[in-house]
Amino acid sequence: MKFFSTAFAAFMAGSALAAPVLDTVAAPCPCKDSDSDKSGVQVPPISPPVPCTTTGLSTPTGVSVPVVGDNHEVGGDGHEVGAGAPATVVVVVQTVVEVVVEVEAKVKAELELIAKIIATADVDAQALLKVLVDLKVDLETLKACVPKLNDLIIDAKVIVAADLQIILDLVARVEALVAEVEVCLKGLVALKAEILAIVGVELHACLEVILGITGPVVKFALAVVAKLAAVVELKVLLGHISTTAGNITSKCNGLQGLLAPVLALVHL
Repeated sequence: MKFFSTAFAAFMAGSALAAPVLDTVAAPCPCKDSDSDKSGVQVPPISPPVPCTTTGLSTPTGVSVPVVGDNHEVGGDGHEVGAGAPATVVVVVQTVVEVVVEVEAKVKAELELIAKIIATADVDAQALLKVLVDLKVDLETLKACVPKLNDLIIDAKVIVAADLQIILDLVARVEALVAEVEVCLKGLVALKAEILAIVGVELHACLEVILGITGPVVKFALAVVAKLAAVVELKVLLGHISTTAGNITSKCNGLQGLLAPVLALVHL
């Protein structure tokens, strides 16, 4: 009985303590068009919610923030990464080099076949024409790739010697390709006029494709040389790139002069 008496007393004491709290929470409804309720307590006005905004937010150092709608992003140090950045320049050049290597093998086989055809006593003009068409198609694969070199942003602060080696590899391979074509053309232009009249149009088409390949390559190479001219430690590599680019231009001029009589023959 003593236990129940004690428990009942505790329950009554708790109820007594809870009653004031309940009385305080229960407040009468405020009157219409009034800023206070019936008890005289002022009701503070409630402001409408303000939309969230990102203005003024700062980005922690080292965190890359992608730029929506653009083809690049900016790192935490403010350096532009992605399309046009020096890393991408090297990637693009490597891609073009891979295409040059692929086309190089096919072109070499076709030039060897041309050499065999024109070495015979009775040259098969139609067979020669077919090989020239195939040559043009393979060269066009490379021509379609080299425009990737246009408008690349060259950052002198980032490009190093290893990158220049890749660029030198590109121009050297293109120079070698043009040199091989030049050797073949020297044999072609010595053919009889009636054969040249048959293949002249395709010879002109091949020349146009070659010029379409070498133009962007030389322009890019010389842009690299100009941009990095002040970097003393890269002077030797830049000199090789400049010389090779000049050789490409000279060879292309030679091809045009070599084919000039043939083009006149077919009225081109």
